[in-house]
Amino acid sequence: MMRRALPSGMLVTSLLLAGCPKDRRPETPIVDEAPEPGEPDDSTRPVYERINEAADRIESGTPADLERAITLLQGVIEEDDTGTARFNLGLAYQARGDLELAAGQYQAVIAAQPDMGDAWLYLGKVQEQQGQLEAAAGSYSSGIRNEPEHMGLRIAQVALLRRQGRLDEAVEAAKAALKVNANSLPIYNNFALVYLDKGDTTLARFILQKALQSIEGAVGNAYLHTNLGWSYYLDGNKPAALRSLEKAVELDPQLVPALVYLSRVYMEDHNYGDVVPLLETAEAIDATNPDVQLNLGIAYRGVGELQKARAAYERALALDPSDPDPYFNLGILLSDFEKDYDGAIASFNQYLAAGGSERERALEYISDVEKEKERAERRKKAEADRQRREEERKRKERVLREAEAARGASDPGASDPGASDPGASDPGASDPESRGGETTEGSSSGGGVPGEETPEEGASEEGTPPEEEP
Repeated sequence: MMRRALPSGMLVTSLLLAGCPKDRRPETPIVDEAPEPGEPDDSTRPVYERINEAADRIESGTPADLERAITLLQGVIEEDDTGTARFNLGLAYQARGDLELAAGQYQAVIAAQPDMGDAWLYLGKVQEQQGQLEAAAGSYSSGIRNEPEHMGLRIAQVALLRRQGRLDEAVEAAKAALKVNANSLPIYNNFALVYLDKGDTTLARFILQKALQSIEGAVGNAYLHTNLGWSYYLDGNKPAALRSLEKAVELDPQLVPALVYLSRVYMEDHNYGDVVPLLETAEAIDATNPDVQLNLGIAYRGVGELQKARAAYERALALDPSDPDPYFNLGILLSDFEKDYDGAIASFNQYLAAGGSERERALEYISDVEKEKERAERRKKAEADRQRREEERKRKERVLREAEAARGASDPGASDPGASDPGASDPGASDPESRGGETTEGSSSGGGVPGEETPEEGASEEGTPPEEEP
């Protein structure tokens, strides 16, 4: 894995020793023999054998294998005069995350062998990981002075200058590298990226097309097609962008930049169904890439997977807290889909506080969300009032029914005009006034219930209708 991840991997395999120039490799032949069963006595084993086993374990990368590799290499440092054991020990520490220890090993190699370019290269990479960019730039420059033809150092130098925004220096560094090796595809790629950073898509495209047309094997380089496609996309030429990016993914289905850029083109057409599998593939390859998480969140939102979308935005923020864009997209998700207006406003404000470039859009969203929040609150209040009135109406009807039932139970004749009753033949028996003004409970002249308020005359039972959305 590490050999593929770094441009000039120095790990040994069963047939190659890392970091050893051809004239300084051990004379003992390297053989590929299975170890005897049981734990061997390391002190009795040849140096090259222990170095090769350690290299295999570093390449495996498991914590147990890394610890075993470190133990093996520590035991042969003093016996190995090629610098190989110390260099690979630096790789093991770096893989384990012990950057200070790794840097110490690379510096020790450089002190003994200043012309070992790989030691300068990996020292620079450790320094970049530590955020020591100026120190890394110095390491790459020193390595180039000591080994001018080391293309890995020159590629790293151009990439770092781009990262630092020193674009004119990056241009000069790329030109110098091409004088050393005019067929270096990584230099062409980085050279083109410098011009993309400068906003000169025409010159970037010229460099990429020159490489594709003049260098053998360039047409099969997925990176060239990826960067060419992105240059077309930036110029608004989506058909050409699609052709180049789809070609890049065809050449290397696991090239994360190609997957991300192609997903961006698809998203412009709201083709979220095709975007999701692209970015899920990218995530499986590089789960720590914040751009992948951000775009995956947008794609999940597009297919209605709102919980997954929110989780992806939150992962993007965790991976790169300095990037404000996830806050903006989270704000859209919360306002437009989850109707969490307070959460949306908070997200947009966090976007602004983090220096988001789309300030006017964010302010416009905040204004719209605040208005929608007010409308939603009025609708909620109107609905609550309507439900309260409906419950009140039902309660009154229930009380009236109960009162009627109670009156029927206490005066059975009231519901049977033909029943025998002493007052049935007395026309005044049904008149309350004839009995001294007594009234039967529940039969007040207003038709209401004793102790209950009745609606004022002319009052609307339905109340004020909710405001229509504009």
